[in-house]
Amino acid sequence: MLRIYTCIAEDHDFGLVIVAGVICLLAAITAFSILEQARAAGSRRAAWLALAAFVSGTGIWSTHFVAMLAYQPDLPVGYDLWLTLLSIAAAVAINGLGWWAALGGRRWSAPLGGAIVGLGIGTMHYIGMSAVNLAGWLVWDEGYVAASVATGVLLSAAAAAEHRRRPSLVPWRPALLFTLAICGLHFTAMAAAGIYPDPYLEVPAETIGAGTLTIGVVAMAFLILSISFAMVLFDRKLARNAADEARRIRDFADAAIEGLVVIDGDRIVDANRSFLALAGYDCRGDIPPLLADSFHGLDGAPDGAEQRAVECRLIDSDGGERDVEVLQRTVNWGGAVRRVLAVRDISERKLAAARIAHLAYHDSLTGLPNRAVFTDHLARHVGKAAEHHEPLAVLCIDLDGFKTVNDIYGHPAGDELLIEVAQRLRSVTRGHELVSRLGGDEFAVVQEGGSQPGHADLLAERIIAALRAPFTIGGQSIRISASIGVAVFPADAGSAADLIKNADMALYRAKGEGRGLCRFYEAAMDEALRQRRQLDTDLRTALGNGELKVHYQPLAELESGDIVGFEALLRWDHPRHGPISPEMFIRLAEESGFIIKLGEWVLHEACAEATRWKPPLKLSVNLSPLQFLQADLVGAVARVLAETGLAPARLELEVTEGLLIKDANGALAILQELKALGVQISMDDFGTGYSSLSYFRMFPFDKVKIDRSFVADMIANPQARAIIRSVIGLGHGLGVPVVAEGVETAEQLAALRDEGCDQVQGYLIARPNPISHFESVVMDRGAAAAKVVPLRRRA
Repeated sequence: MLRIYTCIAEDHDFGLVIVAGVICLLAAITAFSILEQARAAGSRRAAWLALAAFVSGTGIWSTHFVAMLAYQPDLPVGYDLWLTLLSIAAAVAINGLGWWAALGGRRWSAPLGGAIVGLGIGTMHYIGMSAVNLAGWLVWDEGYVAASVATGVLLSAAAAAEHRRRPSLVPWRPALLFTLAICGLHFTAMAAAGIYPDPYLEVPAETIGAGTLTIGVVAMAFLILSISFAMVLFDRKLARNAADEARRIRDFADAAIEGLVVIDGDRIVDANRSFLALAGYDCRGDIPPLLADSFHGLDGAPDGAEQRAVECRLIDSDGGERDVEVLQRTVNWGGAVRRVLAVRDISERKLAAARIAHLAYHDSLTGLPNRAVFTDHLARHVGKAAEHHEPLAVLCIDLDGFKTVNDIYGHPAGDELLIEVAQRLRSVTRGHELVSRLGGDEFAVVQEGGSQPGHADLLAERIIAALRAPFTIGGQSIRISASIGVAVFPADAGSAADLIKNADMALYRAKGEGRGLCRFYEAAMDEALRQRRQLDTDLRTALGNGELKVHYQPLAELESGDIVGFEALLRWDHPRHGPISPEMFIRLAEESGFIIKLGEWVLHEACAEATRWKPPLKLSVNLSPLQFLQADLVGAVARVLAETGLAPARLELEVTEGLLIKDANGALAILQELKALGVQISMDDFGTGYSSLSYFRMFPFDKVKIDRSFVADMIANPQARAIIRSVIGLGHGLGVPVVAEGVETAEQLAALRDEGCDQVQGYLIARPNPISHFESVVMDRGAAAAKVVPLRRRA
């Protein structure tokens, strides 16, 4: 070591030694910066390796020859041109090989490549030393020669290993080690050389002088410094570009609607503004560092999770949780592999899905399970009951008087009533008994186990009692009742579908026998239903088979006894069952929708018949409320009048008061159009519904007919007679004739005459018959009309 120190301190110009060291350090920093670019260059790696080899090789060469210029042997010195060039070429080539090896993928690649570069330093030095020509002899100390090569190899290997272990923007650690490798090898080698002057030896004339070499070294140093400066500018540009790119990526990430989170393992590295807003944080520094502190149920990155969304819970700044959907991607972030989580708030979607699922299986008004749930529940529990040999009952419930509530108080009141009914049904059933709303005012209960039919009977009693109690709706006290039909498994049916069907039949019977009743299924009900369905089928063929006939019932002036018109009434003579009650087959026709076709046929038949009457008496035809639902009732009436030739003034259409209660505005609009045709409009069954005087204000009826129920009770019931008196008074006040239906006794006729009734109709006058029965009335050209008494005798 002392010899090396003496060599540097006494045999060299110390100022030039420092210059050589600075050149060496700059070249080393530049070389390692270029090497870092080569590591990430991909397809352009070879170009960057070539540049790194050139910079490091020329840097080594420049350091060597600047140091040689600093050497002062006090003898003439020259340098062989070709060996000098060979030294620089060797330095560049061997450095290129070493740097290529250092960038290999194995752990030992960097030290191996550095060692090769160290051998390149030694090769360049000793070739360069062989280029020295001076007036003396060079004698080498082999120990120092070996020490110099070992110093270069070891320190170069350490520099390459350090560069691979700690890459940085300014690689000063590996550059310093590389500088020590070059300088250490050079000065140790110079200490190994001994110079012995020889006056007989001369420096060849063709050698390069110190001045020329100085110019070359300065040029090479300038080249290295220029490359270093360019690298600094390039690094600054890269840094600026990287900053701009990072800012662009940050702005882009912050513009994303979804929350973005960058994670490294189980730690959060970064997040965008959308995530901060979603989690309730003001700045990125507030986010908990651990992933588990922000997400519940997100355990790492499962295999294959990059292409599918994972649902978990996001823990916000207040400790609350919300449902989120997370999609994971792997990216290169800051030179390292990171995972990015795209976080989407799905709490609203989950709530909406829950609401949709609830609506799919529950009634939206009452919150009770709907028909789909009821059907599925019944099917499953019938199977369970069959497996365990247990009974099961189905109770079908229909509200009595619900339509009236809707008609009087409106649909909002009806909805409120249904909600209250649902609450009462829940209160009288047990927890395991399913209560559901099937639609409209229909409910059902599934009762499992127990002693049947006793348990079902007790439940039905509780339901009837609960629903019989008054309801308070909109400040009004409302009373309704419930009819219930019950079918029991397995006694009444062996399947869920048959249970429902049989319970419905029992319910139909309960409603037919009165209100507020419970009826259990009986086998005879099947036959009744079968006959009803067969009757419905027969009705559709009766028209074509000529089984339907139009009969007529006369309408008489009470005071004069004159017959002023006839009411057309439909009759059905069934080929097997004989005459069918109009109440039955008209109800069947209305339930099936056949009433529209049937009503138009009756209108056409009656109008065609009336055209042959002499004198031209009035014709009265009833319209069903369902006929008002057809697309063109007014057009159908106009078409019949045109086809038959009946004068519109002779036709009187009777409508029930219930039609007006159900849809007053729609019905009155159609009645106005019918009135415009020239026909007359009569209100039938007045007083049976919930009459409103406003109907007479909205529409000028041509006649009012008092329902037969009031006429039947008027002798024994003062209230019924008072109602008749009021209706007659109302008619006279409005200038509208009043007709009393169902007059069957002379006492009723006399009472109606006393009250001032205008016209009467009923069995006392005549029963409905074919028009041929009344030939003397409709075909007597000499008489204006028949009298009541002769007509009654003939009937």
